[in-house]
Amino acid sequence: MAGLFLLVKAPMWVNDAKLDSLIERFEDHPLPPKTYWAGNDAEGSVALRGNGNHCDYRARFTLSTELPVEELLAHYKRADIAGVESSRPSITAWIRSSSEQAVHGPRPVLVELNDGTDAGLDIRCH
Repeated sequence: MAGLFLLVKAPMWVNDAKLDSLIERFEDHPLPPKTYWAGNDAEGSVALRGNGNHCDYRARFTLSTELPVEELLAHYKRADIAGVESSRPSITAWIRSSSEQAVHGPRPVLVELNDGTDAGLDIRCH
């Protein structure tokens, strides 16, 4: 029984560690000017999104910034943040909600990293 448990859980642990490393690389990268961490923790997940036999990795961060979203995105697109398996993740950002848009001062912005790998033996990815 323990062998079956490990057979199922070990690939999940490996992919969770890959996601944790992606999150660490993003958090270790310097923030853009006039930008601060607004959330305590990143939201991360490993799952199959859409069709196919692959793992999708998603990490979301909440930042507070005075920069336009386009400038914030440009900062991270210039960054050399490695993805789950070396290539760069796709990065998107958007203002959290239209009611929270401030004309002046910091605004809450969600930044999301997405990457993918082969499914391997992780049951979440099939």
